[in-house]
Amino acid sequence: MKTLTWTLPTRIFHWLLTIGFAAAYILGDFEDQRSLHYAFGLLVGFLILFRLVFGFIGPRYSHFRDFPVGLSHQIDFAKNFFSNPKTWLGHNPGASVVMLLIFLVGLFCSLTGYILTTENYSLFSVSFNEDTVKEVHEILANSFLILVIAHLLGVIADTVFHGKSGTLASIFTGYKNGTEENVYLTGFQKAFAVVWFIVPFIFFYLAFDLPVKEEGNDDKDGIEQEHEDHDD
Repeated sequence: MKTLTWTLPTRIFHWLLTIGFAAAYILGDFEDQRSLHYAFGLLVGFLILFRLVFGFIGPRYSHFRDFPVGLSHQIDFAKNFFSNPKTWLGHNPGASVVMLLIFLVGLFCSLTGYILTTENYSLFSVSFNEDTVKEVHEILANSFLILVIAHLLGVIADTVFHGKSGTLASIFTGYKNGTEENVYLTGFQKAFAVVWFIVPFIFFYLAFDLPVKEEGNDDKDGIEQEHEDHDD
């Protein structure tokens, strides 16, 4: 028997986050694609921000109360992974921790990326050192990549050792093998989902007009000022 575990908004978020992060990470190495890099980074940030809200108002399995992150769950999951594992229709304990870390790291990675696009490297009147923000942003981006790899390895391991659960297929269909009741969205959750996917794309578009501080502007301005002083 199959149970609808992941509703359409959750699955759309999963794939948009995948595309958004992959694009932002790859484009970060291309100086002539900085605007697109920023746009995808902002898309990731707003997708995650709305997912965090959905974690408190969404249906079962997508709701944070269904994430078994407790230490006892982690120990039991690790001890019985290969022998007699408990069936988790939603996220298993390991996946729950990884997903929460992906949300937090991704959100702060996007936030530090936004700070780097502003001219004075500040947020809410709090100023930051440019080099520090760049270093933190790179650390967060690489941490995000490591967590994504951990997530992929977890899916592969679950498919190999617990293939009957249907985890891999559920990423596409939403259904996992189980006898629980299907999850359905309320009218409010559906309305929220519409806003969830409209707002991030609005900011994705607006990101192309963010005031970006061009690399080397400080040096260029300094040289020009030096010439002006010399002429005087």
